[in-house]
Amino acid sequence: MRSGKLARAAFTLIELLVVISIIAVLIGLLLPAVQKVREAAGRMSCQNNLKQLALGVHMYHDSNQKLPHGAEGNLDPTGATSIPGTTWLVYILPNIEQGNLYGAYKLNVAYTDPANQAVGAQRVPIFYCPNGAKVLSANAAVSGSGELNANTTHYYGIMGPGTGTKNMFVAGAPNYPVSSQAAGGTVPHDSAYSLPPNAGMLIYWQPSFSIQGIVTLSDVTDGTSNTFMIGERSQNPPISVGNDYLSWVRGNNGGSGATKNLTYAINSPAGFYTAGSNNLNDLAMGSNHPGGANFALGDGSVRFVNAGIDYNTYIAAGSINGKEIITLP
Repeated sequence: MRSGKLARAAFTLIELLVVISIIAVLIGLLLPAVQKVREAAGRMSCQNNLKQLALGVHMYHDSNQKLPHGAEGNLDPTGATSIPGTTWLVYILPNIEQGNLYGAYKLNVAYTDPANQAVGAQRVPIFYCPNGAKVLSANAAVSGSGELNANTTHYYGIMGPGTGTKNMFVAGAPNYPVSSQAAGGTVPHDSAYSLPPNAGMLIYWQPSFSIQGIVTLSDVTDGTSNTFMIGERSQNPPISVGNDYLSWVRGNNGGSGATKNLTYAINSPAGFYTAGSNNLNDLAMGSNHPGGANFALGDGSVRFVNAGIDYNTYIAAGSINGKEIITLP
């Protein structure tokens, strides 16, 4: 007669539920850590993109003894015809291993030319933060917009302090000078741009200007380590606002596709475009990174700037020669 207990063939239901519960707890503990690692990797990749773009700008300066035009207006010096130009991103293409794209772009015609639209439809990986908004140009599906199928960018040349901002570091200083293409050139408009002498590093330019808006590194008398050159704007627009990104080859044609003034605080909810507003060039820098956004400075260094930075210090860092004495945190 055989004796002894039979071997158990399987878990009981209670044991199985206990194992599942333990696994669920472990997953719950691991997920935040995984998300933090993913965010840190995205932020580091974003900073690397900015570093490459800043290096591309410096290489352009070395070759041309000036910084590239941030955003070009009408290329016709007489103003008789409208030939809206392009952006600094196009000019640095040869310096970021995109020489073929640069060769395909026609600099003497409008960015809306079919050949140039085809360039704008290309997605250049280092123009995008991996954690940023997944959007094309707001006009990408609009026939006749000149931006059909156009991609956008998450990195913007800083034209300078924006509409209504004031130099709070120099006694008696007036508001930073900002002009406009609106009738009379006196009211804020969605093509408002910072003016020399207190403008930024990647400024608005067109050949008919009495002040040409050409900037060299020696013009940055506030110090290249204290002056923003490129800022990140990659945050998801609120559903109530909709897409407000534009083509990366679009110059200043009622609003630039790759340059902005510093007007609103980082991640400001007021710094988005809405129909009928006049702030396309004043949209806020920001990101989906927790707490702030990345910036490249004039010396080529890159840093994460907290959204809580003192507003007056932040605006002053957009000016190349406002004589402000500031220390960026």
